[in-house]
Amino acid sequence: MHDQLMRFSRLLPVFVASSIVLAGCADEPPPTPAPAIISFDDGWGQVFVANIDGSGVRQISPTVGDDSTDSRYGNFAALSPDGTQLAYTRGGRNIELVDLDSGESRTIREGGHQPVFSPDGSHIAFSTGSGISIMNTDGSDVRVVAEEEEGGSDATFSPDGSRVVFRVGGYIVETPVTGGETTVVLRDQFWNADPAYSPDGSTLVFSSNRGGNNGSEIYSMPAGGGEITPLTDTYAVHPKFTPDGSRILYNRATTLSGDLVVDISTAERTELASMNPDGSDQKRLTPRSITAEIPSSGGGQ
Repeated sequence: MHDQLMRFSRLLPVFVASSIVLAGCADEPPPTPAPAIISFDDGWGQVFVANIDGSGVRQISPTVGDDSTDSRYGNFAALSPDGTQLAYTRGGRNIELVDLDSGESRTIREGGHQPVFSPDGSHIAFSTGSGISIMNTDGSDVRVVAEEEEGGSDATFSPDGSRVVFRVGGYIVETPVTGGETTVVLRDQFWNADPAYSPDGSTLVFSSNRGGNNGSEIYSMPAGGGEITPLTDTYAVHPKFTPDGSRILYNRATTLSGDLVVDISTAERTELASMNPDGSDQKRLTPRSITAEIPSSGGGQ
Protein backbone atom coordinates (compact mmCIF):
# COMPACT_ATOMS: atom_id res chain seq x y z
CA MET A 1 0.00 0.00 0.00
CA HIS A 2 2.85 2.38 0.80
CA ASP A 3 4.43 1.74 -2.59
CA GLN A 4 1.10 2.42 -4.34
CA LEU A 5 0.75 5.74 -2.50
CA MET A 6 4.30 6.71 -3.47
CA ARG A 7 3.62 5.99 -7.16
CA PHE A 8 0.38 8.02 -6.98
CA SER A 9 2.17 10.95 -5.32
CA ARG A 10 4.77 10.99 -8.09
CA LEU A 11 2.08 11.02 -10.79
CA LEU A 12 -0.05 13.71 -9.16
CA PRO A 13 2.22 16.66 -10.06
CA VAL A 14 2.23 15.49 -13.67
CA PHE A 15 -1.57 15.45 -13.77
CA VAL A 16 -1.71 18.90 -12.17
CA ALA A 17 0.85 20.34 -14.59
CA SER A 18 -0.99 18.87 -17.57
CA SER A 19 -4.24 20.34 -16.34
CA ILE A 20 -2.64 23.76 -16.03
CA VAL A 21 -1.25 23.58 -19.59
CA LEU A 22 -4.61 22.50 -21.01
CA ALA A 23 -6.43 25.19 -19.08
CA GLY A 24 -3.95 27.76 -20.31
CA CYS A 25 -4.52 26.68 -23.93
CA ALA A 26 -8.27 26.84 -23.50
CA ASP A 27 -8.04 30.37 -22.12
CA GLU A 28 -5.89 31.69 -24.97
CA PRO A 29 -7.88 34.07 -27.22
CA PRO A 30 -8.19 33.19 -30.90
CA PRO A 31 -5.72 34.94 -33.22
CA THR A 32 -6.76 38.42 -34.24
CA PRO A 33 -7.71 38.55 -37.94
CA ALA A 34 -5.88 40.92 -40.23
CA PRO A 35 -7.82 44.17 -40.74
CA ALA A 36 -9.94 44.42 -43.88
CA ILE A 37 -8.04 46.11 -46.71
CA ILE A 38 -8.54 46.86 -50.40
CA SER A 39 -6.25 46.68 -53.40
CA PHE A 40 -6.28 48.33 -56.82
CA ASP A 41 -4.01 49.50 -59.62
CA ASP A 42 -3.70 53.05 -60.86
CA GLY A 43 -3.97 52.27 -64.56
CA TRP A 44 -0.33 53.28 -65.05
CA GLY A 45 1.43 50.10 -63.88
CA GLN A 46 1.47 50.48 -60.08
CA VAL A 47 -0.46 48.36 -57.57
CA PHE A 48 -1.64 49.72 -54.20
CA VAL A 49 -3.37 48.62 -51.02
CA ALA A 50 -5.35 50.75 -48.58
CA ASN A 51 -7.58 50.52 -45.54
CA ILE A 52 -11.15 49.44 -46.24
CA ASP A 53 -12.28 53.09 -45.97
CA GLY A 54 -9.77 54.20 -48.62
CA SER A 55 -7.28 55.74 -46.19
CA GLY A 56 -3.66 54.71 -45.72
CA VAL A 57 -2.87 54.13 -49.40
CA ARG A 58 0.52 52.49 -49.94
CA GLN A 59 2.26 51.32 -53.09
CA ILE A 60 3.12 47.61 -53.39
CA SER A 61 4.61 47.13 -56.86
CA PRO A 62 7.59 49.00 -58.37
CA THR A 63 7.15 52.39 -60.03
CA VAL A 64 7.29 51.98 -63.81
CA GLY A 65 6.24 55.36 -65.20
CA ASP A 66 3.79 55.19 -68.09
CA ASP A 67 5.48 52.47 -70.17
CA SER A 68 3.02 49.57 -70.43
CA THR A 69 5.74 47.44 -72.06
CA ASP A 70 7.85 47.52 -68.88
CA SER A 71 8.22 43.96 -67.55
CA ARG A 72 7.38 45.27 -64.05
CA TYR A 73 4.07 46.83 -65.14
CA GLY A 74 1.42 45.72 -62.63
CA ASN A 75 -2.37 45.49 -62.78
CA PHE A 76 -5.30 43.19 -61.96
CA ALA A 77 -4.46 43.02 -58.25
CA ALA A 78 -6.29 40.51 -56.03
CA LEU A 79 -6.09 40.08 -52.26
CA SER A 80 -6.16 36.73 -50.47
CA PRO A 81 -9.24 36.20 -48.26
CA ASP A 82 -7.18 36.71 -45.08
CA GLY A 83 -5.61 39.90 -46.44
CA THR A 84 -2.02 38.71 -46.03
CA GLN A 85 -1.10 38.11 -49.68
CA LEU A 86 -1.62 39.95 -52.94
CA ALA A 87 -1.46 38.48 -56.43
CA TYR A 88 -1.27 40.63 -59.55
CA THR A 89 -0.45 40.50 -63.24
CA ARG A 90 3.11 41.61 -63.93
CA GLY A 91 4.22 42.61 -67.40
CA GLY A 92 0.92 41.55 -68.88
CA ARG A 93 1.79 37.84 -68.87
CA ASN A 94 3.08 36.72 -65.46
CA ILE A 95 1.45 36.34 -62.06
CA GLU A 96 3.32 37.80 -59.10
CA LEU A 97 2.60 36.94 -55.46
CA VAL A 98 3.47 39.38 -52.66
CA ASP A 99 3.57 38.68 -48.93
CA LEU A 100 2.24 41.94 -47.52
CA ASP A 101 3.92 41.53 -44.12
CA SER A 102 7.45 40.95 -45.37
CA GLY A 103 7.15 42.58 -48.80
CA GLU A 104 8.66 39.46 -50.39
CA SER A 105 7.58 39.11 -54.02
CA ARG A 106 7.99 36.21 -56.44
CA THR A 107 6.66 35.07 -59.79
CA ILE A 108 4.44 32.01 -59.37
CA ARG A 109 3.20 31.70 -62.95
CA GLU A 110 4.56 32.59 -66.36
CA GLY A 111 1.79 32.81 -68.92
CA GLY A 112 -1.33 33.98 -67.12
CA HIS A 113 -3.14 37.09 -65.95
CA GLN A 114 -6.13 38.31 -63.93
CA PRO A 115 -5.51 36.16 -60.84
CA VAL A 116 -8.21 35.67 -58.18
CA PHE A 117 -8.07 33.70 -54.92
CA SER A 118 -10.45 30.92 -53.93
CA PRO A 119 -12.57 31.58 -50.80
CA ASP A 120 -10.29 29.44 -48.62
CA GLY A 121 -7.13 31.02 -50.06
CA SER A 122 -5.67 27.72 -51.23
CA HIS A 123 -6.01 28.22 -54.99
CA ILE A 124 -5.79 30.93 -57.64
CA ALA A 125 -7.85 31.01 -60.82
CA PHE A 126 -6.50 32.95 -63.77
CA SER A 127 -7.04 33.63 -67.45
CA THR A 128 -4.74 32.15 -70.06
CA GLY A 129 -6.19 33.94 -73.08
CA SER A 130 -7.83 30.73 -74.28
CA GLY A 131 -9.77 29.88 -71.14
CA ILE A 132 -9.54 29.62 -67.36
CA SER A 133 -7.05 27.62 -65.29
CA ILE A 134 -6.60 27.00 -61.56
CA MET A 135 -3.39 26.43 -59.58
CA ASN A 136 -2.24 26.17 -55.98
CA THR A 137 -1.17 29.49 -54.48
CA ASP A 138 2.48 28.49 -54.81
CA GLY A 139 2.02 28.04 -58.57
CA SER A 140 1.95 24.25 -58.55
CA ASP A 141 -0.65 21.81 -59.90
CA VAL A 142 -1.89 23.98 -62.77
CA ARG A 143 -4.98 22.58 -64.44
CA VAL A 144 -7.30 23.86 -67.17
CA VAL A 145 -10.94 24.03 -66.08
CA ALA A 146 -12.43 25.75 -69.13
CA GLU A 147 -11.25 26.20 -72.70
CA GLU A 148 -13.24 28.68 -74.76
CA GLU A 149 -12.90 29.70 -78.40
CA GLU A 150 -13.65 33.29 -77.38
CA GLY A 151 -11.24 33.11 -74.45
CA GLY A 152 -12.27 33.73 -70.86
CA SER A 153 -11.73 36.58 -68.41
CA ASP A 154 -13.09 38.29 -65.27
CA ALA A 155 -12.94 35.01 -63.33
CA THR A 156 -14.20 34.71 -59.76
CA PHE A 157 -15.09 31.83 -57.45
CA SER A 158 -18.50 30.97 -56.08
CA PRO A 159 -18.60 31.54 -52.28
CA ASP A 160 -18.41 27.80 -51.57
CA GLY A 161 -15.39 27.45 -53.86
CA SER A 162 -17.00 24.76 -56.01
CA ARG A 163 -17.36 26.79 -59.21
CA VAL A 164 -15.56 29.44 -61.23
CA VAL A 165 -17.68 32.16 -62.84
CA PHE A 166 -16.25 34.17 -65.73
CA ARG A 167 -17.00 36.15 -68.86
CA VAL A 168 -16.91 34.76 -72.39
CA GLY A 169 -17.58 37.41 -75.02
CA GLY A 170 -20.43 39.44 -73.55
CA TYR A 171 -22.05 36.73 -71.46
CA ILE A 172 -21.40 35.18 -68.06
CA VAL A 173 -20.81 31.46 -67.56
CA GLU A 174 -19.63 29.11 -64.82
CA THR A 175 -17.85 25.78 -64.61
CA PRO A 176 -16.95 23.38 -61.77
CA VAL A 177 -13.44 23.85 -60.35
CA THR A 178 -12.81 20.23 -61.29
CA GLY A 179 -13.58 21.06 -64.92
CA GLY A 180 -16.53 19.90 -66.94
CA GLU A 181 -19.50 21.37 -68.70
CA THR A 182 -19.79 25.16 -68.84
CA THR A 183 -23.19 26.55 -67.84
CA VAL A 184 -24.59 29.89 -68.96
CA VAL A 185 -25.44 32.21 -66.04
CA LEU A 186 -26.50 35.28 -68.02
CA ARG A 187 -26.72 35.69 -71.78
CA ASP A 188 -28.93 38.19 -73.59
CA GLN A 189 -28.62 40.99 -76.15
CA PHE A 190 -26.46 43.08 -73.81
CA TRP A 191 -22.75 43.03 -72.98
CA ASN A 192 -22.34 41.56 -69.47
CA ALA A 193 -19.06 41.36 -67.57
CA ASP A 194 -17.31 41.52 -64.18
CA PRO A 195 -19.38 38.90 -62.29
CA ALA A 196 -19.01 38.76 -58.49
CA TYR A 197 -21.02 36.96 -55.80
CA SER A 198 -22.03 38.28 -52.41
CA PRO A 199 -20.28 36.40 -49.57
CA ASP A 200 -23.48 34.55 -48.69
CA GLY A 201 -23.94 33.45 -52.29
CA SER A 202 -27.41 34.96 -52.66
CA THR A 203 -26.60 37.76 -55.10
CA LEU A 204 -24.61 38.18 -58.30
CA VAL A 205 -23.44 41.66 -59.28
CA PHE A 206 -22.04 42.53 -62.69
CA SER A 207 -21.52 45.35 -65.17
CA SER A 208 -23.62 45.69 -68.30
CA ASN A 209 -24.45 48.15 -71.08
CA ARG A 210 -28.18 47.46 -70.72
CA GLY A 211 -28.79 51.03 -69.51
CA GLY A 212 -28.82 52.36 -73.07
CA ASN A 213 -25.86 54.70 -72.52
CA ASN A 214 -22.47 54.74 -74.19
CA GLY A 215 -20.92 52.79 -71.34
CA SER A 216 -21.77 50.31 -68.60
CA GLU A 217 -23.52 50.41 -65.26
CA ILE A 218 -23.61 47.97 -62.34
CA TYR A 219 -26.52 45.62 -61.77
CA SER A 220 -27.51 42.86 -59.37
CA MET A 221 -29.63 39.75 -59.68
CA PRO A 222 -30.46 36.72 -57.53
CA ALA A 223 -27.72 34.11 -57.86
CA GLY A 224 -30.20 31.58 -59.20
CA GLY A 225 -31.55 34.00 -61.81
CA GLY A 226 -34.41 36.45 -61.67
CA GLU A 227 -35.08 40.17 -61.82
CA ILE A 228 -32.10 42.35 -62.71
CA THR A 229 -31.82 45.54 -60.64
CA PRO A 230 -29.72 48.60 -61.60
CA LEU A 231 -27.39 49.82 -58.85
CA THR A 232 -25.75 52.76 -60.63
CA ASP A 233 -26.97 55.12 -63.33
CA THR A 234 -23.56 56.47 -64.34
CA TYR A 235 -20.62 54.66 -65.94
CA ALA A 236 -19.32 52.01 -63.51
CA VAL A 237 -17.55 48.63 -63.74
CA HIS A 238 -15.69 45.98 -61.70
CA PRO A 239 -18.04 45.49 -58.70
CA LYS A 240 -16.71 43.46 -55.75
CA PHE A 241 -18.27 42.85 -52.35
CA THR A 242 -16.30 43.63 -49.19
CA PRO A 243 -15.52 40.54 -47.06
CA ASP A 244 -18.48 41.13 -44.73
CA GLY A 245 -20.88 41.78 -47.60
CA SER A 246 -21.89 45.19 -46.27
CA ARG A 247 -20.54 47.23 -49.21
CA ILE A 248 -19.77 46.92 -52.90
CA LEU A 249 -16.49 48.31 -54.21
CA TYR A 250 -16.45 49.45 -57.82
CA ASN A 251 -14.86 51.75 -60.39
CA ARG A 252 -16.65 54.77 -61.76
CA ALA A 253 -15.67 57.25 -64.43
CA THR A 254 -15.47 61.00 -63.85
CA THR A 255 -14.31 64.21 -65.44
CA LEU A 256 -11.11 65.79 -64.18
CA SER A 257 -13.19 67.95 -61.85
CA GLY A 258 -14.83 64.86 -60.34
CA ASP A 259 -18.24 64.97 -62.03
CA LEU A 260 -19.72 61.54 -62.74
CA VAL A 261 -20.34 60.68 -66.39
CA VAL A 262 -22.82 58.51 -68.27
CA ASP A 263 -21.01 58.47 -71.61
CA ILE A 264 -17.59 56.83 -71.37
CA SER A 265 -16.28 59.05 -74.17
CA THR A 266 -16.55 62.04 -71.81
CA ALA A 267 -14.63 60.37 -68.97
CA GLU A 268 -11.12 61.53 -68.14
CA ARG A 269 -10.25 59.49 -65.04
CA THR A 270 -11.41 56.57 -62.91
CA GLU A 271 -11.84 56.40 -59.16
CA LEU A 272 -12.64 53.75 -56.59
CA ALA A 273 -16.04 54.09 -54.94
CA SER A 274 -18.27 52.04 -52.64
CA MET A 275 -21.98 51.67 -52.10
CA ASN A 276 -24.51 49.64 -50.15
CA PRO A 277 -25.66 46.40 -51.79
CA ASP A 278 -28.89 48.10 -52.84
CA GLY A 279 -26.99 50.90 -54.63
CA SER A 280 -27.52 53.57 -51.98
CA ASP A 281 -24.85 55.69 -50.27
CA GLN A 282 -22.48 55.85 -53.23
CA LYS A 283 -19.23 57.61 -52.32
CA ARG A 284 -15.66 57.99 -53.49
CA LEU A 285 -13.01 56.03 -51.57
CA THR A 286 -9.65 56.89 -53.09
CA PRO A 287 -8.13 60.37 -52.98
CA ARG A 288 -8.47 62.66 -55.99
CA SER A 289 -4.70 62.59 -56.41
CA ILE A 290 -4.69 59.02 -57.72
CA THR A 291 -6.65 57.03 -60.28
CA ALA A 292 -7.88 53.61 -59.22
CA GLU A 293 -9.00 50.55 -61.15
CA ILE A 294 -10.15 46.97 -60.52
CA PRO A 295 -10.69 46.75 -56.75
CA SER A 296 -10.29 43.72 -54.52
CA SER A 297 -10.66 43.25 -50.76
CA GLY A 298 -9.56 40.82 -48.07
CA GLY A 299 -8.98 40.40 -44.35
CA GLY A 300 -11.32 41.32 -41.51
CA GLN A 301 -12.64 37.77 -41.11
